[in-house]
Amino acid sequence: MSLQIYLVRHGKTVFNTVGRLQGWSDSPLTQEGRDIAARLGCGLAERSIRFDAAFSSTAPRAAETARIILTHQGQSDLPLTQLPDLREYCFGGFEGEFNHTLHQTIAASLGLPDVTTWKQTYQNADHHLLAETVSALDELGLAENEQQFTGRLKNGMAEVVRQSNGAQRILVVAHGMAITAILKNIDFNSIPYRSVDNASVSRLRFEQGKWRIESVGETTFLSA
Repeated sequence: MSLQIYLVRHGKTVFNTVGRLQGWSDSPLTQEGRDIAARLGCGLAERSIRFDAAFSSTAPRAAETARIILTHQGQSDLPLTQLPDLREYCFGGFEGEFNHTLHQTIAASLGLPDVTTWKQTYQNADHHLLAETVSALDELGLAENEQQFTGRLKNGMAEVVRQSNGAQRILVVAHGMAITAILKNIDFNSIPYRSVDNASVSRLRFEQGKWRIESVGETTFLSA
């Protein structure tokens, strides 16, 4: 079995625009977000790239992005399978909070002088420091720790493989932190702890039971 996965981050949303955490919550795609998903679909069509199967997380922003891509790519009739294990990181009681407020809270809890220092520390950490810190700080006890988050995503990608049913090229639409975690699960050094761009493509290969990264965060597929 040889599968090529086009792993795409959803289009820009309202919460992306105003700087709020989404996680398991959701906000609608903006017009900019819908437009860039359409551009990606057109760019894939221009390159004659067609999919044998399509998956997304169960978040509406991911499912809508996938359907826009498929419509403009010429495969609007391709069924879309939604998998809960492909969802974004769960921020628990911090869901919907402003990004900068969470970063300030984390920096203070770790005794770091400012948010810039925290972000640099997080991006270059040897484990998922944000997930571990948010999980510890969440008074509701709902935020995922690193093991829960990365384990869930491993299960999600294994389910994509299981349901591929002889497919060779697959579209998967997920989320910023989720995609980073998927990539780091395969090759820890492939990307720092930061999100790829909206509607970017990271290409993966699954062959002989092993994952391989072919590209990270490509924007070259976007139609002009």
